[in-house]
Amino acid sequence: MNKIRARAQLQFPTVLLTLISIIQALALELLWSKIVESEFLWTLNAEALIGWGMLSVAFLAILQIWVMYSSMVMGFVWLPSMRDSIVPFIIGIQEFMLITLIDESFSSLWLYVLASAFATAHWISHSSMRRARQDPENAEFFGKMEPAKLRDFLPAIFIVGLFVFFGLLIDLSGSIIWIIITALLCANIVTVVQMYFSRRLWGSIMALE
Repeated sequence: MNKIRARAQLQFPTVLLTLISIIQALALELLWSKIVESEFLWTLNAEALIGWGMLSVAFLAILQIWVMYSSMVMGFVWLPSMRDSIVPFIIGIQEFMLITLIDESFSSLWLYVLASAFATAHWISHSSMRRARQDPENAEFFGKMEPAKLRDFLPAIFIVGLFVFFGLLIDLSGSIIWIIITALLCANIVTVVQMYFSRRLWGSIMALE
């Protein structure tokens, strides 16, 4: 049984990164098709600005998911579960929905999907890190960090709540343009900040002796 477990841990990173790369490639292909086929993006008006804002968030989300998975898989070792092989498909569906919902008329459903994608990605990251902490090979990294507490989840809870709040506000206000643009600006800032924190995590991993 120990040999099977060791073989699973050895082959898991390759399998997971291959799966994620396929899903991200399909998401990028769908994103490019949306850009090519959406004529409203090529006119100078508010609808085009909103469309490009949504595309920007979707593209950054695709990059962030790839960076998150590649950093975890190359930086840590943990015992894989069946859930690790299933969740990437959920992430993929959420990414496809983010891209498919990009349209000339903005739908608040897009913000709800974005909130769910962010919550799923954060849950994946936390659950994987929690199991990685239990593996002795990661002791050098986790030895400097205390286990996550409730206050560590407050930023993620705030961001998910912010997206849901904007979605409800847009529903109740009748899709006022400046509210939509503000929501998209916040979404772009959040995804850029997430990339920054992923960069810091990768730097911490590479700095280990």
